[in-house]
Amino acid sequence: MKQLLYIISVFLGVNVFAQQEPLFTQYYVNDMAINPAVSGSKTYNPLSIQTRQQWLGFEGAPFMSNISYHGALNNRSAMGGYLMFDKGVPNMQASLNLNYAYHIPLDYEKVNLSFGLGAKVMYHNLDFDTDALPPDYDQAFSTRSFDKILGDASSGVYLYGRNFYAGFSVSNMFQSSFNAPISDSPYGNSEFRNYYGMGAYRFNIMNNDWQFEPSLLIRKMQFQSSITDVTARILYLENTWAGLTYRTNGTAIFAFGIGLNDMHISYSYDHTFAGEIMQYTYGTHELGITFRFRTMATERHIGFWGY
Repeated sequence: MKQLLYIISVFLGVNVFAQQEPLFTQYYVNDMAINPAVSGSKTYNPLSIQTRQQWLGFEGAPFMSNISYHGALNNRSAMGGYLMFDKGVPNMQASLNLNYAYHIPLDYEKVNLSFGLGAKVMYHNLDFDTDALPPDYDQAFSTRSFDKILGDASSGVYLYGRNFYAGFSVSNMFQSSFNAPISDSPYGNSEFRNYYGMGAYRFNIMNNDWQFEPSLLIRKMQFQSSITDVTARILYLENTWAGLTYRTNGTAIFAFGIGLNDMHISYSYDHTFAGEIMQYTYGTHELGITFRFRTMATERHIGFWGY
């Protein structure tokens, strides 16, 4: 019953558009996955691994994982890439993303501006379980498995310094099509273009051992109103932190991270107060681990601290 409720809610539009573009709550840990211009902006090369179990308690609820790496090639150029896996009955998608960024120093050791381009190859699969389908015929449902490989692109701009960043990016620029649209449907079977705006500022407090960082992430997708994440984090010695986030779709989030030399572990818990489906779930859990690798090229960058 829970699985059927989940499938019906998705196709009624509760989550189908938002879930089409996987996004992690801890975007500030792996912001290169949102904006290709972030590639190479750190003073180290981060290798990040993230997993996200959404709507715990529902059979077949979305599960996402991501592994990414990026770093500077020289004083100006940088590259990065990530693998994304997103599974939620009846849908599964996996993507490989490669990014290039070019950094321009506006004020030496204070402010940099970078421009980024990204290319994506995605495998998409849709496969319904016959026993979970509604009894009546609907063109939106089919027991036939559907597979498609498609490509798309992203772009972004990123302004950053030692204690701040601001960026804007666009993903799915070409809005590649999965399949021919269902007759009489107002929506095509295409990837929708996504727009992201992001920013943060870090204030030093208490002898500079502690910092306070407010941040903002705004995302807008076709056929949907924008959703905003407002986050406040308290950091100790720059790599151990705790924070709270409010998402304007009615979600409250608690997160924390612990730094261990060049390794960092983070966790977040999302609880949504909106929607009838949420009374059947135990929230959303997200776990991340990041390793830092230093090179001659990355140490020349000023970087906004990645934790």
